[in-house]
Amino acid sequence: MDNQGISIQPMAPAWQAAWLDFFDHVAFADNPRWAGCYCQFPTADHQAIDWKDCSAADNRARACTRIGAGHQHGVVAVDEGGRVVGWCHAGPRADVTIWDDEGDPAGASRLGAITCFVVAPGWRGRGMSQALLRGACDQLAAEGFEAVQAWARPGETSPTANHAGSFTLYQRAGFTVWRDGVDGGVLLRLRLQRPGAPAP
Repeated sequence: MDNQGISIQPMAPAWQAAWLDFFDHVAFADNPRWAGCYCQFPTADHQAIDWKDCSAADNRARACTRIGAGHQHGVVAVDEGGRVVGWCHAGPRADVTIWDDEGDPAGASRLGAITCFVVAPGWRGRGMSQALLRGACDQLAAEGFEAVQAWARPGETSPTANHAGSFTLYQRAGFTVWRDGVDGGVLLRLRLQRPGAPAP
């Protein structure tokens, strides 16, 4: 794994400027069609809004509001210069609006969710997603979540299509399929272990 000098940090208001710089200039430099999301799609109220009508400025402003309130959950990968070079959106399952779970899943208050990864072009293929996933799971466990859910499409090889994390990535981390047939993919879950707790 070639990510020396990188630290994985919980998202916090102190990272807002670096996080915005990442999304403004780096994250989608090679995929400008997605540049206006600012990672708001997974938690937007799609019953009340038409996502196509949400501009980049709207999404950026919502991200700033959520960051300031401590609601933009996830972890950032930070290089030695203090620049954000990777992001994993990871927080309460109850905040996620994009999965059809036939209503609120049982135990949602104790269930975390991982919905997307974004890695700077120069850091791709160097183990960054694995590091972000480990950091996200550790952070969710530290916050008291008992399990974490994710979505992936088995057999998908396109990096863009795997923005939610590849099936192989989650398998290697110990996730197992919880439910099939969700929007062409599967929902996966992992039981979390709190830091310092003895292994079961």
